[in-house]
Order: sequence, then structure tokens, then C-alpha cells
Amino acid sequence: MKVIFDPEEPIENSTSATIGNFDGVHVGHKKIISAVKEEAQQLGISSCVITFHPHPQKILQNIDIPLLVPIRERLKLLEKEGVDVVACYTFTKDIAKIPAKDFVTDILIGKLNLKHLIVGPDFSFGRKREGNLDLLNKMGREYGFDTKVVETALIEGEIVSSTSIRNLLREGNVVKAGKFLGYNFYIEGQVKEGEKRGRQIGFPTANLDTDWDILPKVGVYATLAHVGDRKLHSITNVGYQPTFGDNELLIETHIFNFNEDIYRKRIKIEFVDGVRDEQKFDGPGALVEQIKKDVERVNIILSKN
Repeated sequence: MKVIFDPEEPIENSTSATIGNFDGVHVGHKKIISAVKEEAQQLGISSCVITFHPHPQKILQNIDIPLLVPIRERLKLLEKEGVDVVACYTFTKDIAKIPAKDFVTDILIGKLNLKHLIVGPDFSFGRKREGNLDLLNKMGREYGFDTKVVETALIEGEIVSSTSIRNLLREGNVVKAGKFLGYNFYIEGQVKEGEKRGRQIGFPTANLDTDWDILPKVGVYATLAHVGDRKLHSITNVGYQPTFGDNELLIETHIFNFNEDIYRKRIKIEFVDGVRDEQKFDGPGALVEQIKKDVERVNIILSKN
């Protein structure tokens, strides 16, 4: 997959393309990408995704949108979908000021050699969002490209969107979030030194240092820990250790039947299902008894998945 960061860099091949943030590359995004790839294959041209970083609302309205995955992961997920070219442009106030017509002529036609564009039903672009389907159809007749609308993806009658997935994660509903994503929500990071309390009570944990913007709601989860090429059953607590009076948010994963030293190594934690909310216990003894019950439940959950 070729990645273009410079909006001045042209590509030689004609493209079937789409435009959007594609945060998380969820089921709705995949539906659009599939249409882009199908059209590209039929026409014998390249498939292209045009995306932006940071999120436009951060630049336009100073709203900090927590991304489902960092930009590097977005590119990996797009590559996994089999996209030929990703134009990943830095979103700036200057880009926001580009008139819609100029965006079409200068970038879509001039740089990306557009022959077919796939968009969602409420798509708009350009300065003050002045670009719409009518403009695209009009300019398409003039410049020789077609525009096709792909309907919004629905699951259980609900619209799939990055916003809805963020809300599901905030609620701790990682199962439904996974359905909307088309894969289990995951985070990655480096294992860091902790207080070693887990080891002291018989459940050693890997404490994860991650740059992910968003985490599931505070609580206990059935997870899969990716260590190297291995995918291992695990239980993960996202929380503050109220039993010990701590106030630092921690991500602690106990990997079953595992005693290797993985400090400073990068691992991936895949959230499969929720187990329970965070609780404060009377002491370490009561906490250990609850963890034993949690591990039993996680084993049942993971054996079914």
C-alpha cells in the first residue's frame, strides 16, 4: 500500500476513491472501501482512501475528539483492507479554507487522478462544507468522473459510526463495539514497572503504558493478550485500584499460565467481553477471592469465543 502525506504529490494511476476520517476503520467504513475496491477492479485502476489527521473538528472547533486508534493503526487497518493508495493529509486551517471546487480540481483531479468517487449519503466537503453531491455530479460531468453514494451501514437497526463506537466503549459495552468495528476493540503499549501488588497476591499483571486516546469504561474484562506471535487468554482491569486507595488510572492484564519477563516489551490487548464494574473490597483477601471468580468467568467467555 502506498501512503501519500504530501498533498502536492501526484500519483500516476487513475483512482477510484473515497474521502473521510476512517477512525477505527469500522463496518461502515469497510462497506464504502469495498465499493471503492470493486469499482477500481472493474475499471482496472487503483483504489484510494483520502483521510485526514488530526480530526478536522480539532482544528475547526478546538474540540478534542478521542480517536479509536492512533493514526499509525488507521493506516495498518486500511492496508489490511487491501487499499492500494492512502492519501493521509495533515488537516490545517489552510486546507479547511480550500473551496470545494478547488479541492476537486487541484487535489482529486490534479493530484489523485480521480475517475470514480464513493461517498456516504450526507457527505460534504470543502470550505464551510459547501461541497455536496450536486456539486460532485456537476463537476463529474465536466471533468470525467462518476460519484456513487453508499448507504450507511446498520447493525441491529443502529447506524454504525465512530461516535457510536466511542459511546459504547465509554459504557463498557465492548461486545457491541466489536460488532460495530468488525473486530474486537484493542489497545497496544509497552509493559511498564508497577507496584507488583498482583504478584504479591498470586495474580501477576502486566501494566500497560499506551498512547490510545480512548479506553473502555473502568472495570474488568475478558481479554486476549498478544505477546509476539501468541494470542493468550487473559483478564484485564481498567481502573484505579480502589481497594488500595490509588487514584492513577491503570491498565493491568493478568495472562493465564504465563510467567515470562515482558517488561518493556510491546503487547496488544484485545477486549472480548465485560466481566464486572470496578469494586472496592475490604482488603486483599476479599479481592483475591473475587479475582478467582472473575478468572473462572473469563475462561468460560473465552472458551466460547
